[in-house]
Amino acid sequence: MNFTEIRVRSRLKPEAVENLMAKIPTMKEHDVRLTGPTKVYTPEGKPLCIYLPGVVKEEMEAAYPVLTTIRAATENRGYASGTAERVVQRNQRRGVPVTSSIIGAFEASGYYKFCRLTSWTSKELDERWPSLFPLFQAIAKQFATHIPDRYEAQMKFVRQTPADWLVQETPFTTVTVNNSYATAAHRDVGDLDEGFSCLAVARKGEWEGGLLTFPEYRVAADMQDGDMILMDAHEVHCNTQMSCHCDNDWPKNVGHAGTGPCKTCGAERVSVVCYYRTKMATCGTSQEENAKALSWAEKINAR
Repeated sequence: MNFTEIRVRSRLKPEAVENLMAKIPTMKEHDVRLTGPTKVYTPEGKPLCIYLPGVVKEEMEAAYPVLTTIRAATENRGYASGTAERVVQRNQRRGVPVTSSIIGAFEASGYYKFCRLTSWTSKELDERWPSLFPLFQAIAKQFATHIPDRYEAQMKFVRQTPADWLVQETPFTTVTVNNSYATAAHRDVGDLDEGFSCLAVARKGEWEGGLLTFPEYRVAADMQDGDMILMDAHEVHCNTQMSCHCDNDWPKNVGHAGTGPCKTCGAERVSVVCYYRTKMATCGTSQEENAKALSWAEKINAR
């Protein structure tokens, strides 16, 4: 694969970046649009993203029938949902609902004092979850090939993590599946600083928009079906609004849980983000964490 290499010369000032947070980018938020294999570096020479067109098309096509059904609504995406987080109850902050699901494993956090598989993963552990492994393994292979130092840094944590919490034969613990909603400017939290996030896209139907944008550096990628990008998700990123030819209101304004494929023509954008959650290396085995879960449940029930 022949790459174009870009080292951006400048970046937006911090105050300009903060003004973009929790907002959907317009087509004016980028000057450079990636169209072929490209490596992009920050002014300091750090990798920002590596765009890999079409590299997981076959595996994405095979995984799509399952991925398209993963459409749970969540209020936990904060700025990414397009609004600053709102307070629901004391010490609880939620954004407006969007179709974004977390599958795989999650560390002890918040209400849950034990490491665990997510709800969807637990229910689909025997069939549908393993059916996605070839896609995740293909993504991992591209990660290892194109940014080996970050891959190895992530693998050091993987080697400290019980296999119960790992996506088989990958450096990932967790996957976020987003379905057809414009993502507002945000930085990811909870994933490994030393590693890298890996994003792949399934694109169905005739529609426009959805450009993955790094507004601080004014770079964007119009990702097509089976495309993949390796990215520093701690840099500000977002997606432009989408529209299909039959319904200019698809998907509805950001923040509606009813997003998903266009009900008229089936237009759809599914993005899959694979990563390692930082605290997973502190988890015990599934047996140990199940014991914690049982103890936790007994304490809750005794109240």
